[in-house]
Amino acid sequence: MKKVGIIGCGNMGKVLIDSLVNFVGRKNIFCFDIDEKKVLEIKNKYKVNILSSNKGLVLNSDFIILAVKPQQIKEVLEKIKDFIDDKKVVISIAAGIKIKFLEKFLKQKQIVRVMPNLPLKVGLGISAICKNKFCKKENYEFAKKIFSIKGEVVEIKERFFDLITAVSGSGPAYIFYISEIIQKVGIKLGLPKKFVPQLVNLTILGAAKMLNEEKIAAEELKKAVASKGGTTEQALSVFEKYKIEKIFYKAIKKAYIRAKQLSELFGS
Repeated sequence: MKKVGIIGCGNMGKVLIDSLVNFVGRKNIFCFDIDEKKVLEIKNKYKVNILSSNKGLVLNSDFIILAVKPQQIKEVLEKIKDFIDDKKVVISIAAGIKIKFLEKFLKQKQIVRVMPNLPLKVGLGISAICKNKFCKKENYEFAKKIFSIKGEVVEIKERFFDLITAVSGSGPAYIFYISEIIQKVGIKLGLPKKFVPQLVNLTILGAAKMLNEEKIAAEELKKAVASKGGTTEQALSVFEKYKIEKIFYKAIKKAYIRAKQLSELFGS
């Protein structure tokens, strides 16, 4: 069985550990984080191997997942580069970190880049994935399996990753914000507060499930709800009047620009 090491035990690191427990087994999972509190939490909850250094983790692992912040990536690579051989695979989920940046430190080693999102935590994630030319097919397939345990995996060229970061990486926060707004409005207009989260969140969940399973365009599903002269039509007319689509365009474009800036700052 392949041995998987995870450097960084933050939100996404914990999600991946949770995914891997039944996939490779606890004894084949190795973790390291500079935050001792996070490490202790992982050890108590998952009973996986806790290492005292990046070096120890790399020496014990076949696949090394870099689940650290972009600004930490250079320091981590400096510490592990001399212990990565041709057989090991490095998987980076650090936003904005390009494969060519990783290759500056790791040279002609096997590298996979992934952009996952937080709904992996509940088994409904979406991850974009790509690899460098040195990564062997069977290892790339194994990497894809890691991220498909709790979601879908899309193979896409690296040049799209900054836009993917803005759309699906940041996307859950847009939905959380929409839920927050609708809940506030519902309460303000008189709905009992205790019922509002359930009413709003299950509405969002149900709508998303229909979008995914009905295989009907969002525009058509919208029309199916908005009968002529009805309540929904009135609400949509307000969205159109205040150009909500334009607001979303500006917002997502701004996230995209920031993703590109981070990519140039940390991943060039």
